[in-house]
Amino acid sequence: MGFCARGLGWGGWGHMGGWGGLAWLGPLFGVTLFLGLVALLALGAFWLVRRVGQPAATGLQMGPEPLEIARRRLGAGEITPAEFEELRDRLRG
Repeated sequence: MGFCARGLGWGGWGHMGGWGGLAWLGPLFGVTLFLGLVALLALGAFWLVRRVGQPAATGLQMGPEPLEIARRRLGAGEITPAEFEELRDRLRG
């Protein structure tokens, strides 16, 4: 009865539909938004699983023990045996 019924709308199929209309933008936007939200949820879950699986940081860096460093320095000749003994006593007590 109106202009759209006679094929005068966009693409000849009605007011907001048809091949030439922009009605496909709504569902495309909805699907894109939904897939984006699913991807964000998946990334968040992945991050959370990795974060929980890691050991808690204690503030101390993992590395060689101080006594082992002193032994290496003694072996390399950087310190004397007397200095090593002093370091060992300080580290133990």
